[in-house]
Amino acid sequence: MKISNILLLFIMLAVVESITGPQREVVSIYNNEFLTPLSRPQYFIEVYRCVKVDIGECSSSGPSGYPVPETIEKIEIVVPDTTNKDRDSRGRASSDKNKFYEYVVYNHTSCKCGTLTFRDSTLYKIITNNEVSEGHYKTKYRKNPINLIHRCHSQVCNPQPRHSLTDKHILAAPQSKYLAYQQCLPGSVALKKPRNDNVSINMISGGEEVVNVLNDISCKAYDGENAENAQR
Repeated sequence: MKISNILLLFIMLAVVESITGPQREVVSIYNNEFLTPLSRPQYFIEVYRCVKVDIGECSSSGPSGYPVPETIEKIEIVVPDTTNKDRDSRGRASSDKNKFYEYVVYNHTSCKCGTLTFRDSTLYKIITNNEVSEGHYKTKYRKNPINLIHRCHSQVCNPQPRHSLTDKHILAAPQSKYLAYQQCLPGSVALKKPRNDNVSINMISGGEEVVNVLNDISCKAYDGENAENAQR
């Protein structure tokens, strides 16, 4: 086989993998809704999540017909309490120590078919008490993944890839359970109105339905202007 043909085959396989394997997505380290809890810094990272499966890959189109991870890896992030500076400025009492926290986000590295309940359990690790010592924070913070909000503060932001479960996911075929869309990071400004796109999804019945998806087109770091357009 010629080298050119081998390269072409490799590219084709890579494209297939990128379509049906874990897909790039930007998420908050705290939850899947892009929300930031009180007294925590905004923190958004890049992960890969199972949202696509090959047609016919799932033996069931019922409760076990969702794309779920077969293998995962942990991403650990430590953050300070945003009120630490206020505590320092007014003078801390000996019992009023600075606070630090650790969060764990799961990255999907390969996919299979399974239940929605199982998939939801593989997005974030539930930690009853995630407060850590200052020493633990200082040891781990240099290993934190890049916080994409910092890139947004220093340059024009790009809309970030996101995925949402379609409202009709129970009736949707396994390959159409999730919809891809683009969203500006919270705290940034959408420069234009979101674009309305019509997307066809495959149904278990064999037919198709058209759903509407909103996509942000362009964003910029929030500079105090156009406050009405700032993403929350």
